[in-house]
Amino acid sequence: KQTQNQLNMDLSYLNEHMACRNCQSCDKGTRPAIETKEISTGSSHKQQALQSKIIFLLRGEITYSFGMYNNRRMRCGQALYLPVGYNFSYRAESGALLLFIRPYSKLQFCDCYRLEDLVHRTPDTGTDSPYLLEMKEPVKGYTDMLAYCIRKGLCCGYYNELKINELLYLLGEFYSKEELALFFHEALSGDPGFSLYVMNNYHNYHSLSELAAAMNMSLSGIEKRFRKVFNISGYKWMNQHRAKKIYHALCTGDKSLNELRAEFGFASKASFSRYCKQHLGEPPGGIRQHHRFGCEIGKESVKMDNRI
Repeated sequence: KQTQNQLNMDLSYLNEHMACRNCQSCDKGTRPAIETKEISTGSSHKQQALQSKIIFLLRGEITYSFGMYNNRRMRCGQALYLPVGYNFSYRAESGALLLFIRPYSKLQFCDCYRLEDLVHRTPDTGTDSPYLLEMKEPVKGYTDMLAYCIRKGLCCGYYNELKINELLYLLGEFYSKEELALFFHEALSGDPGFSLYVMNNYHNYHSLSELAAAMNMSLSGIEKRFRKVFNISGYKWMNQHRAKKIYHALCTGDKSLNELRAEFGFASKASFSRYCKQHLGEPPGGIRQHHRFGCEIGKESVKMDNRI
């Protein structure tokens, strides 16, 4: 009986908690640092990633798409790292509960263990799918308690900041450097200041020259920085990420080809078609016909939510 009462425990001062500025101003907005989302079987959602995030699947199974990854499976007990700037589409194959964690500050596991320490640790997995982290017992206990507190109305920005730091610490202690390097692959860089700005802002620019101007750098200077940080030319890096976003928009979106052409900064239908053929292997109409999201994982209406 005592155990049951403990499980049904409520916040002692809920009204005071809801009136606290840490609750009202930090984590009741459009993009709280931590939130859960429950979706029913067959329900589809489409969201824009305005902030990088860690997604835990606490119940059920989903099919998801982002970038060049289309219709990949994720099951209960797995976690996915979603880089900033990508649209994320997912459908519940069975009733699902997702936990979204948005680490707004710099990612590091403790004062002496930084994300950039993993730069040279990434092994070759031989797969073209995102690396899904399996939830080990300490992390499962962490997510269960977090979901319980959210259910009880705990939405304090101070508490969420502590829990994000705790998560990163647990990841650093219970997972190998190779596992973490694969999981955070998209965020790895030896120059975190430069890479953080690029990852958070590249989608606002149509070309490398526009990004260079925004960073007060010359075109040659930013090219050298890209090669040093990402081991690839800036032009190629921008094209790869632009192509991923175009591919996802064609596969999962409802905008017309002409609307997408304008959105991605192409002057004509011909230039848009040439770009898709060069970087994606098919003209835009062919990509949409062969890989359209609604045809492959269900024709149910997709609910829009731009808060992710």
